[in-house]
Amino acid sequence: MRSARVPGAGKAAIVKEAAMATDSDYWSRFWRTRLSRRRLLQTSAVTAAGLAAAGVVGCGGDNEKQGAPTATAVSSPKAGGTFRGPLVGLSTGNPPSLDPQRQLTFLAQIPAAYHYSRLLKFAPGATKDVEGVKSVQIDFSNVEGDACATVPEVVDGTTFNFKLRDNLKFHNIAPVNGRAVTADDVKHSIDIFAAESPNRGNWLAQVASVEVVDPKTFTIKLKQPFGPAFQVLFANNDGGPWVIPAELLDNKDQVGKQAIGSGPWIFDSWQPNVVIKWRKNPDYYDAPKPYMDGFEGLLTADPEQILANLKNETFDGSLGSSDLWTRWRSELPQGQFFTGPEHVWGGAYFNFANPPFNDVRVRQALSMAIDRPGILSALDQPKATGGGSGITHVSQYDRFWVDPIKDASTFGPNAKYYKRDVAAAKALLAAAGYPNGLDLTAKSSNVYGPGFKSQMDAVASSAAEAGFRITLDLGEYAGYLQTTFLGDIPENSFGLAPLTGSPIDPHNIFFTVFHPSSGRHNWGPKGAVAAADLPKTGDPSPAGDGALIALWTKQAQELDADKRVELVRDVQRTMAESMWLVPWTGVSTAYVYQPWVKNIKLIRGYGFGVETAVDMYLDKPA
Repeated sequence: MRSARVPGAGKAAIVKEAAMATDSDYWSRFWRTRLSRRRLLQTSAVTAAGLAAAGVVGCGGDNEKQGAPTATAVSSPKAGGTFRGPLVGLSTGNPPSLDPQRQLTFLAQIPAAYHYSRLLKFAPGATKDVEGVKSVQIDFSNVEGDACATVPEVVDGTTFNFKLRDNLKFHNIAPVNGRAVTADDVKHSIDIFAAESPNRGNWLAQVASVEVVDPKTFTIKLKQPFGPAFQVLFANNDGGPWVIPAELLDNKDQVGKQAIGSGPWIFDSWQPNVVIKWRKNPDYYDAPKPYMDGFEGLLTADPEQILANLKNETFDGSLGSSDLWTRWRSELPQGQFFTGPEHVWGGAYFNFANPPFNDVRVRQALSMAIDRPGILSALDQPKATGGGSGITHVSQYDRFWVDPIKDASTFGPNAKYYKRDVAAAKALLAAAGYPNGLDLTAKSSNVYGPGFKSQMDAVASSAAEAGFRITLDLGEYAGYLQTTFLGDIPENSFGLAPLTGSPIDPHNIFFTVFHPSSGRHNWGPKGAVAAADLPKTGDPSPAGDGALIALWTKQAQELDADKRVELVRDVQRTMAESMWLVPWTGVSTAYVYQPWVKNIKLIRGYGFGVETAVDMYLDKPA
């Protein structure tokens, strides 16, 4: 299999977090609340309602011994067994549908990677050691074939010739019955994606045509050179097309509740609010992978229930939470732990049609009111973020990211907007007409789990000292996705949440979250603005920021990796002043696996089913 290291990603140094004082009034209040809630959870009974059918058990005994992390690679994989664990750790929820082409949410994209193929996929990238634990970096530079045998032949900067694998078959399930995947299948999947997916913005902005050459060959032509084409268009698992047979894809009702693909796992069943089950695909192109016979993604997000099942050895692993890291390492002394800097991008976002956030001074004040180092000191127990700001408008991508707090001289003068300065924040609020501060509602959803809820609480507590009196409003997820998430936000309110869970490149964030031409941009007013109408002179939203739009375009079309890195850094500097959206902190990610789970090759993002689970195997003592 031919793979390629794609320009635009590299290695960023991880630095030890300096000791920080956290004894301010707001942190004292914050931790009193957190600890009281934690003690309540620890003394509560764990229920298994709704999960009994999947064999999930209740609480087990405590174990206070601390253990060292364990390596996971063994050369002779052992076949068999079924992996069981929560589908997305503490952010697990019930998918609204199994159709990834027409759904926005991560709860539909993550299951897709088990049973569907993409054109390309990612191979393991950079790792670092943080306090004796392997830290998986945000590195998507290594791509390799998935549905396609290899990375495409690039004729020029805009023409990509793809060849499907000779042994690529759909699952042996009616009505496709194991037939070969063809270039027509790929084109039809792309056509539906381009016409109906809420994630199609990047594709439409860059792709001119898809042409079938023969049953195994097709060509994709771009409108202009596009530096991160491999990552953003062809291997993307959060905003790219999946290969789905027309027999299923054209039946909108059926594709929402059944999956038939060409991926490593065959969809077996979905019991809403309980479990999604897969079994091994014996005809997978990369047989004998997957090594395990099955995979069960339990639909539970309760941290106490997850921990209880890990301790009782009924779960084989789970995505965890940064603020539970120390406790889980203590109570799971034999566990294999992994961490990594923040990948999920999020923060405060606004409707620019309404006050007060249509005034840049209020946005700057909110950013300067947030104590990012303090929040990281309180919540980032694995310390993989390195302290400082946690994230900027480009998350913590290798090479691209510059920490405006710990590397302010490189970042430049706009680093001041990330530095906590309560006096300056109050002055900006007063200049904007709010000398007595603001009463605000932060709208979000509880689907993201307690780790992200901790960040929301910390942002609200931190900003209060500067005069931002924030009340959290956690709404039902489906309603939130159709309103707040898309910028339908009332006056004196703002959104506060993770906004893109698996961005593959900084351009994913720039275009998907911010760009006016993105149909799902996370600010208001809602709706895409045609590229031909940009910039809109005098518009108080990003649609009026011609200089930034030009810079976004320039970095996207730059094919020289080093030059593009500098352009992306310039985007960070520019957006620090405008603060169209205010990044929160971004704490470390956390994973734990039982000692019998072997050959764990973690890659960040939504592709776990095809990029990690296929290589894992179970070697559990009898």
